[in-house]
Amino acid sequence: MRGGRLELRLGSIAVAIAMMLAVDTARAQEPVQRTRFELPVSNGYGAVILDLDDANPSQSRRLVHFREHLFAAEEPLLDAAGDEIWDGNGFAASYTRDLLYDAYFGLRDGDGQAWLTDSPVDLDTSGYAGWQAGATGGTGIATMVQTRGSLEATQYFFAPMEMEANGFVMAMRVRNVGGATVSGAQAFSLANFHLGYGRATSPWEVGNDIGENGETLQWDPAGGGSFTERGFAGAIAMRPAGNVSHYGAAPDVNVYGIVDGGGFADLPDNPTPDVSNTGATGALQFDLGDLDPGQEAWVAITYVHHGDPFAGAAALGLADAWIDGRGPQQLVEDEIAYWADFQATLTIPAGVSADEETLTRHSAVMLAMGQVREDEFFLREWLSQDGELRRTRFPGSLPGVVQHHGQGAILASLPPGNWTYAWIRDGAYATVAMATLGMTAEAHAALEFYLNAEAGRFVDWTELAPYSMPDYQISLVRYYGFGVEETDFNGFGPNLEFDGFGLFLWALRNYERLSGDESLAEDNWPLISERIGDVLVALVDPTTGLIRRDSSIWESHWQGRERYWAYTTITAARGLCDAAEIAERVGDATRAQTYRDTANGLRDAIVDRLTDGDGAIGSTAEELQAGEGYWDAAVIDAVAMGLFDPQGEIATATLAGLDANLITPASEVGWSRNDDDTDHAGGKDLSPWGSVYDSVEWVITDLRGAQAFRAAGDATRSDAILDWILRQSLANYLMVAETFDANTGVYENNTPMLGFGAGAWSLAVAHRAGRFGDAACGEFWEGGGGSETGGESTGGSEGTGSPETSTGSGDDTGATSFVTITASDTNSGSSGSSGAGSEDGGGGCGCRTTGGPGGPAGLGLLALGLLGLRRRRR
Repeated sequence: MRGGRLELRLGSIAVAIAMMLAVDTARAQEPVQRTRFELPVSNGYGAVILDLDDANPSQSRRLVHFREHLFAAEEPLLDAAGDEIWDGNGFAASYTRDLLYDAYFGLRDGDGQAWLTDSPVDLDTSGYAGWQAGATGGTGIATMVQTRGSLEATQYFFAPMEMEANGFVMAMRVRNVGGATVSGAQAFSLANFHLGYGRATSPWEVGNDIGENGETLQWDPAGGGSFTERGFAGAIAMRPAGNVSHYGAAPDVNVYGIVDGGGFADLPDNPTPDVSNTGATGALQFDLGDLDPGQEAWVAITYVHHGDPFAGAAALGLADAWIDGRGPQQLVEDEIAYWADFQATLTIPAGVSADEETLTRHSAVMLAMGQVREDEFFLREWLSQDGELRRTRFPGSLPGVVQHHGQGAILASLPPGNWTYAWIRDGAYATVAMATLGMTAEAHAALEFYLNAEAGRFVDWTELAPYSMPDYQISLVRYYGFGVEETDFNGFGPNLEFDGFGLFLWALRNYERLSGDESLAEDNWPLISERIGDVLVALVDPTTGLIRRDSSIWESHWQGRERYWAYTTITAARGLCDAAEIAERVGDATRAQTYRDTANGLRDAIVDRLTDGDGAIGSTAEELQAGEGYWDAAVIDAVAMGLFDPQGEIATATLAGLDANLITPASEVGWSRNDDDTDHAGGKDLSPWGSVYDSVEWVITDLRGAQAFRAAGDATRSDAILDWILRQSLANYLMVAETFDANTGVYENNTPMLGFGAGAWSLAVAHRAGRFGDAACGEFWEGGGGSETGGESTGGSEGTGSPETSTGSGDDTGATSFVTITASDTNSGSSGSSGAGSEDGGGGCGCRTTGGPGGPAGLGLLALGLLGLRRRRR
């Protein structure tokens, strides 16, 4: 390293120890709570949301959202000159519309009829359907179980994975669970689509309903009957499967009131003339017959949307082609069979418990549902109402079908989370997780998306002028749904982030190692090297040796808020190490050497510019220079990505510092993402963007920290983190959170997360099984290298759906922790807790009375570790 050995000040260590002691109060980990009830399903074209929340029945116990795309925004809007339109807050965009107000079922028994929105939901038996008998989750089928009298209604909601269109299915199994026959049982369905004027003008409004003006609803008795509804926002075909006995159409008839009023009145089969109305709504009635005890009957309706208002027949044709004569029960069973086949292809990391396997398998489902499959869409010539001109950057004239670049993108979250955008950062973690789980085709498609998408759009922006920014291929923030680079703005200008280049290269190399497929790099090396790898080399700041100032992972924006972020330099160093391996393989020896030398120089610069006196990595060079407020959990990827020896002085000091400054009271094992909500009190604030979003506990940094703790020898702490997130996710229908409230532990902000949630979880359990132990550029900065005990080239047993064979046991014996050893047992990494399986509100580390996971126990060995592991990088 430049400047000699890393200087450690014993006084600073003492201060760190004192800080850790100060936070080590005896208290129990907060119990997990179920607070998320909105279950999304998607087939990569659109998405629907089922809301189970019994606490708000007037707005729940039903489908509440059906969006025309999976993603939040299509593309930027253009003016007559073809320039993008500035709306005062950012560039205007065409946002995805929510086409559904609500949809639900009803039942009639011997006591009359009612909509099931009046019946409580069995929250424990509802959730995602099992992929096999006895399983929980593992499918993209959301279920809701309700009971009316002696009729149990198990409802299934899904977007068919084998339908290459935006559609969904509502199905219901009605079973007599009583002791007497129910005579004349009937089922009802109602779907209130909104196809009128309107469109969101910001990403925060995508969940808002559009208008219901100008809607035309028509019934066609052919083929068992169907509704087709059209309006400004397109056409929706509704094809029932089951014994349809009657139908009704609003607004001419109050179809809702007929069922809601109780009694035994049938829907009226009223005429549906070809005229437009406001609030057109179709309802169906199914004759279930007499149901003896234990007997059941099924109904289903398939809905398909087309962007052309006059393509109702085409939409109905897509529905009929997918149904292919099948009955309602078969539709559901075949969809479960699809997911069972999907599960059989997965590579599950070795050593997982039954609950961990459940979450891992369902995480794979979430990743699959969060990947865009759409590559074309019908666009009208009007944007949000007749006469408001719409333009597109893609070839072709409007109205018409446009081909776009969105296919393969992995979104940061599924709805109702707001982050239904393709961030490269989230996408990189998700892509590696896919490859780890054996989802090779999906990971390949994700990487292809980044290579095919439109990027380099900000190269000439004034903000980047001092950098002489070269042409580049990876978005500096995220992408519109049609595969166009996007950034966002606030009062301090745009976000411009450079971590995506390194993350892409890291994801690409991991994909190669896990899948054995090297074709992407071989077929695209000029693009990858010139517009990704070379860009990182060009972005090295000649003064500091770090990657130039940017907005980085926490998106600090610009105009004086850009920083020398550690995370950006960490990901650049790792990515260039991986690019060097690829360059060597393809015969580009000059670049291989350049990339490797640059990566090692970046590691040197991290030590020289981004570590404090104890060797801990700080958030930014500017905050370290100020001497306070520099704690940032994102830097743990310096350890998780193999830049530094996990049992060396830098990793040891970093883990200790993060625990001393960022540990959250709710979990007592996880971290706030940084200290920006409270740092620099009374002083010059070098992170003025701080808010509660910084102080909540972040799942992504928890899970990356779990990898770092395990590599450091503290399997107990690592398992405690996994257990906390596992129990949270099990309680919340297998949806992994973005954040937890720091004090109560309840879910906060966006759910379900993909790369930062389901993907990060999968990576952490794979790491426990022996993955991702390699050192960057073949050697830690201190010297020596890591290893992967689970094999390196294929990702384990393929196509079995069973846990892979691996020597990684999850125990990591033989390694010593210098961070979390209890005072009473200095020869063990144990916390003295009840173990990872504890259910007493503590999750394996409920109390830290004697220095539990992440606490100050074993501080003599912490100091010894900091002093005794001082090694130079060779």
